[in-house]
Amino acid sequence: MTSAPPGQAEGLDEARSRLLQTKLEQGFTGSAYDAWCVLRHQQLLDALDRRQHQRFAVWPGENPVGVGYLSGNGTLVVAGDRAAGTPLAHFADGSGWRVLIGDIGPAEEIVRHASKGLLRRGPRAREQRLMATRQAVDHPPPQGWAEGTLGHLDDVAELACRLHVEDQMGPPLSRAGRQAVKSRMRDSVRSGRTWVVVRSGKVVAKVDVPLFGRRRGSQIAGVYVDEKYRGQGLATGLVTLVARRLLADGALGVTLHVRSDNGAALHSYGRAGFVDCGAWMLALR
Repeated sequence: MTSAPPGQAEGLDEARSRLLQTKLEQGFTGSAYDAWCVLRHQQLLDALDRRQHQRFAVWPGENPVGVGYLSGNGTLVVAGDRAAGTPLAHFADGSGWRVLIGDIGPAEEIVRHASKGLLRRGPRAREQRLMATRQAVDHPPPQGWAEGTLGHLDDVAELACRLHVEDQMGPPLSRAGRQAVKSRMRDSVRSGRTWVVVRSGKVVAKVDVPLFGRRRGSQIAGVYVDEKYRGQGLATGLVTLVARRLLADGALGVTLHVRSDNGAALHSYGRAGFVDCGAWMLALR
């Protein structure tokens, strides 16, 4: 494989992929495997396990301190040192990414680079916290919990559309956008990765599991409670329940991301046994 020009990220070959895996498992600066580092980089390690080398870029090539990965759905995942942000930005610019997540250092540099130019509209970006747990806590499940079914689909899709707005992902969705959310939630329900709380025949809370794995851990997302039912511990109970089931199925751990200014959610997830593992970024364009 030929090297990229100085200052630009390079692709992966077999040798580099093995080195990158070790660095991700050690947190780039560690000297031994660290399960918490694995959870922080679970999307990247999962993609390496699936040998999606062509979707990666690293910098510098021979001894990476930063990495970017573009998934098939347009999500760009980055990790490593802030110094890798500018080289990775060249990779990002040509990738057509729609969603950016990952370590805040390189992610901030990519967002800054993407905002340059008179005709460019900068991505919408915000700081989040990465939270994780490796041990189930003893918390009662909420009354009315159930695994999601297609009978719950309309309610679940509606909650997901509300979350889009409340979580500052953008304005209310168009008809086409709402249909896309419903299609995504249909896939989640069919694959057994959505859990709900039902009261009086209506879904009032939900949790999704977009990533499940034993070796690299699982991820919880899409947590939402109807406004009328907040303050009753439904989010804590449902997240605790789902995390316990994932851990019992053999997952190394469970992660989630939450807005850094969402104090209520941070408190709720803390009660569910999740610990704050540091700053994270989410950006959309």
